Order: sequence, then C-alpha cells, then structure tokens
Amino acid sequence: MTVLVIDDQINVVSGIVSGVDWAAVGVDRVLQAYNAAEAKEILRHQKVDMMLCDIEMPVESGLDLFRWARDQQMETECIFLTAHADFDYAKEAVRLGGLDYILQPARYADIQAAVLRAAHRIETKKELQAYSSYGKMMARRRDVLMEGLLKNWFLGEAVSLPQLLEDFQKLEIQIDDVTPVYFTLIQVLRWEDAAAQWSAELLKYAFLNVLSELFSEHGQKILLIQLDHHNFAFLSYADGPRLLEEEALRALLERFLQICQAHFHCDAACYTGPRLTPPELTERARALYGCRRGNVALAAKVFIWGRIAEEPPGKLAAPEWKRWEERLVRGDVETVQTEANRWLDGAAEAGKLSAEILQRFYQAFLQLLCAAGESANVPADAFLPGRQLFERSPQEGFTIDGVKLWIEAAVQPFARAGQAADVKSQVEQIKQYIETHMERDIRRSEIAEAFYLNPDYLSRLFKKETGMQLKDYIVAEKMKAAQTLLRTTDLPVSMVAVRVGYSNFSHFSQVYKKAVGRTPAEDRAAVRE
Repeated sequence: MTVLVIDDQINVVSGIVSGVDWAAVGVDRVLQAYNAAEAKEILRHQKVDMMLCDIEMPVESGLDLFRWARDQQMETECIFLTAHADFDYAKEAVRLGGLDYILQPARYADIQAAVLRAAHRIETKKELQAYSSYGKMMARRRDVLMEGLLKNWFLGEAVSLPQLLEDFQKLEIQIDDVTPVYFTLIQVLRWEDAAAQWSAELLKYAFLNVLSELFSEHGQKILLIQLDHHNFAFLSYADGPRLLEEEALRALLERFLQICQAHFHCDAACYTGPRLTPPELTERARALYGCRRGNVALAAKVFIWGRIAEEPPGKLAAPEWKRWEERLVRGDVETVQTEANRWLDGAAEAGKLSAEILQRFYQAFLQLLCAAGESANVPADAFLPGRQLFERSPQEGFTIDGVKLWIEAAVQPFARAGQAADVKSQVEQIKQYIETHMERDIRRSEIAEAFYLNPDYLSRLFKKETGMQLKDYIVAEKMKAAQTLLRTTDLPVSMVAVRVGYSNFSHFSQVYKKAVGRTPAEDRAAVRE
C-alpha cells in the first residue's frame, strides 16, 4: 500500500514519516509533498492508496486537493490533519468522503492507529469491488449463455428441446417440458424524439427490470432476450404453483406499454397468446411473427393471437388511381402523396388495412407509376422500390410507414418531369401568342410582359426548347403566313405585308426574299403559272 504525506511544514512531514511504524500497518511505500501542487504531480503519475493531508496549506487547502482528486476519479482515500478544531472543516471533510480527521499535534501512535483503520477499510472496499466485478462478470456470462440458448427458439427455429431444458437446469431456470409458460414478442414501433433514442443494451436492461417487477406481483419470472434493435421476446413462467390468467397477462402488457410511452418515450406493441408448454413454443413463435407482420399500421397495443378472431376487412373505397395517374403526369405529386397517405390512414383507422391489402395497394401504386412514367417519360428505375421499404427487420414485412416513405421518394421524379412539361407548355403558349398577333410588330419585350417573364430569360428559354432564336422564329412564322396569303388570295402585296405586321413594303419584300428566295410578286407569279 502507498501513502502520501502532505504538509507545508517540512518537520511535520519528516516527523510523521519517521515516527509511524508503516510496516506494522501494511504500508510498503511512503511519499512526501509540501504543498498541493507537488501532491498533484505525484498523484498524476503514481497510484496512491491513502493521503495524510494537512487542511490549512497556503495557496490551495487540503480540502481543495482532495476535492480535485475526487473530480479526477482517483480512488485515493484521505485522512485529514489540522491544528484547529473547526466544525466546518470536519463537516466538509466528511462530505468529501475523508476516512478520518485528526487534530494536531497528535501522537504518532494515534496517527498509526488511524492509518491502520483506514487501511482495513481500503482493503475491505477492494475486496467488495472484486466480488462485485466477479458477480457482474458472472451475470454477464449467464446472460450471454441464456441469449445463445433462447434466441433460435424464440425466433421459431427448430431446437433440441431436451438439451435446452437440461441447460436450463444448469442455469437454475426451473422450466421443464410441462411447465406452463406465456411467450410474448415486443416490437418498438417509434420514438418521440429520434435523438433521444435509448441504446439497445440500456433498453433491454430497462425492459427486463420493468417486466420483472410487473410480473413478480403475480408470482412470475421473466426470461427476456433482444432479437434486434427493435424487437425483444420473453418467456414468463410461474415461480411456484400460482398460474397467471390470460386477462391478467393482457393487463400487465398494457401497463408495460403505458410505461414505455410515459418513461421511455417510445411506442411499442406486444404480441402474445394463450398459455402453452415448451414443446409448443416453436409453432407459437412463428404464429406471433405472422401476427406482427399483420400490424402494418404499427398500432401500439397488445395483440392476443388465437383468442379473438380477426374480422375480415369490410369493403374499402377504391383509391382514385386514374386521377392520380393524370396528376402525376402533370407533375402534381403533392396531391397524389397527400391523398394516398390519407387513404392509407383512413383504412388503418377503420381497422381495414391488413397486410394483404397493403401489399395490393403497393402493387397497384407501382402499376400506376409505370403507366404515368410512360406518359411523362419518367424511366422506371427512377421510382422502383429500394431497400427503404425493409429498413426494419425483414421478418416484419411491409408497414404503412414504410410504404408512405417509398411513395414520397417514388413520386419525386414526376415533379421534375412536370416542371419540364410546364416549360414545354409555356413555349407552346408563346408560339400561340405569336400566331394570334401576327398583324403586329411583335417584339420580345411585349411577349415577356404578356407572360410575366424576364426578356433575357425568355430568349434563353425559347432557344433551349426550340433550337431557334425568338426573333428568327417570329420572322419565319410571319413569312409562312405571308406566303399562304400570297398564294391563296388576291390581296395586294402591300396589304399582305400589313397583315403580317410590316408597314414598310420595301422592308417586307427584302425580308420575304431572304426567307423564301424570291420576292413576293415573283413567288405569287411562279405559283400561278
């Protein structure tokens, strides 16, 4: 054991070091310091079991030094020395966890006796810590062994039941092949705040404590294991002749779900069934997993398999598939997503959304996307389902939340396609405007004002969509209209020029010849020959 003696008076330190029979109290090394700074340097680099420390030291007191050691998580114990019988000193020394408080001057025999008492307490504490560590290690080892024994069985897989029951006896778990038990699955559905989500290990510990306390009131013991981050399973069995009734089981599980919401801030569901014996558990586990897959709405409640027959879903109003398709083609994804979510929520609230119906809805929505994608030129790989539908355990299958997330992602490519369609539609409207205002001297600024667009943006948009400059397109359309009038009517050339927005006949003739290759008069004559 190592002791550090600290006092700002050198003669006090040397007197204690030489005056105490350290070997007699089990101390094999004595270190010395003359202020708190020196003591800290020693404590940082060497393991010290006990300090004999003066309280009234300059700069930093012995109380401050011990407080610092505690803040550093050091396990060093302390006996305080002081020349003043100050009650406040004594109270603070006790509060900090000091082992003793000695008034100076003290006989070396008294100091030695205090050190001996402190050494005994330190050794006792070390032994308790060792036993505690050993106990924790054995408890963890037992938990690991039990998880290994139970996991496959609880997952509904075939196991060697005789061997399993024999191993139970070795672990002092009093279950044989005729012991009445209840088997229950727990599914964590959602957290109020994802950032405050509990770790898997801590949640398992909390669940085990809560369930053990609830069921112990009915003479029941709990064997709980964690299947994955969202799912747990447990076996409850009688600790004696007392049996748990099914209604009592339901009440206990409902109370457990209430505790999950109030204290763990998560929603959970429990899936259980009538009492059974160990040979029946494998089939029961498979049935409960099927029950869990059916909870597509992720309802936070207790599901009892085999007692309450599920009513077949009533007739549901069909989703408006055709209207949704038309809206997707136009890029109105917000309406489609909102109405699809509303349909799913309504079906779930009415208790009519089974796993089979959710699967059919998903397949029909996928067909809708394919049809809309063909019309809107959206490739199938832009909306085909990815792994986001199966972010939870694959055994859980589809959930309403998973399908909603997929819909949200799957419709987004149609929003972009709809924006492109809007651009094309806008360009077509500009072309229509030019056609219906042919008799005017159409300018870019006029079109931009009519469509609430920036003139430069209008030019870039038109060139991108048509490959032509807006000005060249206007001239080309005017010359096409003029050619039609020249060839199909007897209007004078000057009147034709006015009809297509040219007040200067000479300028019109020049532009026409450049576009057609002949003057207006030559073109009319050539056609009528």
